[in-house]
Amino acid sequence: MNVTHRSLSRRVFATVFTVAMVVVAVFSLAGTAYVQNRLVALAHEELDSQVDVVAAALNSMPDDKIILRNLPLRNTRITLIDTDGTVLYDTEADPADMPNHADRPEVIRAFEEGRGNSERSSSTLGEVMLYEAIRLDNGTVVRLAQEQAGFLSILSSMILPLLGLVALGALVSVIAARVESRAIIAPLRAVDLDHPIRNVENAYAEMIPMLERIETQRQELKRQMRVLADNDRMRREFTANITHELKTPLTAISGYAELIASGMVADEADQRDFARRIHKEAGRLTALVNDILTLSSLDEAERGDAEVTNSVLGSREPVDLPRMLDTVYHRLETVADVSGITLAVKSEPAIVFGVPRLLDELVYNLASNAIRYNKPNGSVTMRCGVEDGKPFVSVEDTGIGIAPEEQDKVFERFYRVDKSRSKARGGTGLGLAIVKHAAMFHDATIEVDSALGEGTKVIVRFPAESMLMEGIVQQ
Repeated sequence: MNVTHRSLSRRVFATVFTVAMVVVAVFSLAGTAYVQNRLVALAHEELDSQVDVVAAALNSMPDDKIILRNLPLRNTRITLIDTDGTVLYDTEADPADMPNHADRPEVIRAFEEGRGNSERSSSTLGEVMLYEAIRLDNGTVVRLAQEQAGFLSILSSMILPLLGLVALGALVSVIAARVESRAIIAPLRAVDLDHPIRNVENAYAEMIPMLERIETQRQELKRQMRVLADNDRMRREFTANITHELKTPLTAISGYAELIASGMVADEADQRDFARRIHKEAGRLTALVNDILTLSSLDEAERGDAEVTNSVLGSREPVDLPRMLDTVYHRLETVADVSGITLAVKSEPAIVFGVPRLLDELVYNLASNAIRYNKPNGSVTMRCGVEDGKPFVSVEDTGIGIAPEEQDKVFERFYRVDKSRSKARGGTGLGLAIVKHAAMFHDATIEVDSALGEGTKVIVRFPAESMLMEGIVQQ
């Protein structure tokens, strides 16, 4: 903050000092011009009075040169000019060396109008020469000239005062910069970055958008931290659950195999029974590993770009939903018959632009779950179609149902609704987690309508854009 304060002080100093110098320069130039013009006006008035006195003296005396030599005029040059412009007398130069003055403006006006005046600037020091001329009774012209300080001369005489003003301006600028920078930075120092929105009342209006943005970013950061914490918790729980779920079939397989290898199972029927159990646990283990790999692929696809997604899950393409439901039906028909469940398909034309493998996993897991958690002689109906321009897939069963407080949890990994008989019903506990991630991957929504003991209906609705994408691909 000290560095910021020093930087702000320098900027305020530069601004104040620049403004002060501009003001000094403008007023100096304007003041100099005013003083110079005023001095010229006063000098003209003085010369006008003096030339009248000189003319009166020359008109009353016959010898002009004697009078001119004895006139007590300091800093005033007197020149007597004949009717043809020849210089007859000059108080500062030899008339013989001086050029004809008939072309001088003040002389021309004096011959024509009786009197004239003019002023001419020096080309060296910037002085101004003032001239007043008057025609005498004998036709000659007498001219008085006086040197007056010009603009540059007056300005140069003010250098020392101007330097004093510059020094004073610098001092005032330093003090003003320190005071103003402290006043400006005070609200900034008072900002509570942990609760920036609380500072809105005492903050500058220009700071409010910044404080609101900080608050938004702070809330987003907190949300991301919560997400990271949840992800870390889920990762730990997932690791613990995987370990537990893998150990169960591995322990059973190892135990059965050890009994057979030790010769403790001599009866052939028992050996076949143990072999059947080993095969069942191995199948369960295979299904668990496959589901874990699918979830791992989905997680990697969610974090990666399109190229990574295509390499992990496969590319998107138009998927005919009725055909896909028929494929799932044929794969689960035997399972449903063995469980005493009636499996049916009611489909209408619908196409989704997506990853075939994931869509198949989504429907298969919903249908197999509906069969597994159904009642004896129950039914499972798979549907697909288009509603309001959006394709959908639904699976409806007459099973045990899901309590309202558990409907948001069933899509968590390894979560089972019927915990008392979950092992006996089979399954890995990852099916609905795969459904959730597959739906998210396709920007689809999941709706669950269920009641305990009355069955469950799960509807997956895909965005309308998925159908438009399919039309673009075909074109």
